[in-house]
This record gives sequence, structure tokens and C-alpha cells, in this order.
Amino acid sequence: MLPSDEPSHTGVSLTQMLNRREQRVAEQQALLARFGRPLVQLTLVTPGPVKDTAQARFVFDQGLVALQQALQQAGCAMLAQQDGHWVTGPEMLMVIDAESLSLKGMMLQIEEHHVLGRLWDVDVLDLMGSSVSRQQLGWPARRCLLCDEPAHACSRSGQHALVDLQRAIEDKVNAFRSRPE
Repeated sequence: MLPSDEPSHTGVSLTQMLNRREQRVAEQQALLARFGRPLVQLTLVTPGPVKDTAQARFVFDQGLVALQQALQQAGCAMLAQQDGHWVTGPEMLMVIDAESLSLKGMMLQIEEHHVLGRLWDVDVLDLMGSSVSRQQLGWPARRCLLCDEPAHACSRSGQHALVDLQRAIEDKVNAFRSRPE
């Protein structure tokens, strides 16, 4: 599976998702071995089978800007970055010269306080390749886009209609685009 210059607008199979996840883990391991520093991974919260759209790319690009600004303000050096737009959705891996717990705290602030933050899934991997959890820093589990329940519970149970989730995402994107500069 290769990254694409143009949005695919096609549905993704479970096999494609699993294959890309396997490739991403290999890329993570290679970066960890090469640099010996934590990784930040940016992907999107994209319910439904279509993961690579113009809107998804816009949301992703805004996430890159927000992460880069936060890292620059904190004085954290970025040692490497690789990103791509796949049929499974846009994604980025970034090696940061920082301590993994403080890095996760910074990423949580972005996820929780940026207008589009709920649409980003920003993971921090420590030097062993383990994901630093929200709970390690005393943060609650991510909340659903539509209700106050934990997002994973709503997702697994199919609590909400896909169209309602997509509408909530569209509303967040529109609110961001219409904000005063």
C-alpha cells in the first residue's frame, strides 16, 4: 500500500487497515531504534469506511500546524518527521527530543483545547514503543463526540448512527473554518 497525492474517497477494508497498522508499527520501531527518542503519532478520528477525503486532509494539516506550534513554543526539537496520505487516512510520525510523559501532557492539551482537537488522535510512544496513556497522567478516557460517555464504549456498542458522528465532525470543521482570524 502506497501513500497517495490525491484523496481516494473510497472505502477501506479491514485487511487494508490491519496491513497499514502493521506497516506503521514497523516504521515506529525503525524510528525508535534510529533515534532513541519518543514518537508522536497523529492520526484522525474518522468514523466510517472512507478515511481519505479532502476534509480529512484539511483536518490533518491543521493538526500538523497545531503540533508543530506547540512543540516550538515548548522548545522541543523535532528530530525526524514522516507523514503520508493513505487510503486508510492521513498519518504522521514525529521523533521529538523530549520526555515522553511531558510530551503526552502537551498533546492532551492540544486534543482537549483546540477546536479540532477531538478529531485528532495524538499518541505518544515511549522509548520502548509503548503508548503513553491518558490515565498515566490522571486524565479520563476520551469522550464521545456526541455524548459524555467514553468514546471507546460508544464506538464498540455502535451507540450512535454514522451519519450523526459525521455531522458532528462536519460541524466542528465548519466552526473552525468560520472562526475569526
